[in-house]
Amino acid sequence: MEAVAGNILLKRISTPEDIAETICYTLLQKSLTGQIITVDNRQTM
Repeated sequence: MEAVAGNILLKRISTPEDIAETICYTLLQKSLTGQIITVDNRQTM
């Protein structure tokens, strides 16, 4: 994965902390329904 990081738009891979932060943010939202949230630093578009 580290070798791929240079080709990704943000030049870094998602860490477990990035994913945990996204989960916590999502759980705190009162009006978020039916969303797919991709945490991959723009590796997929």
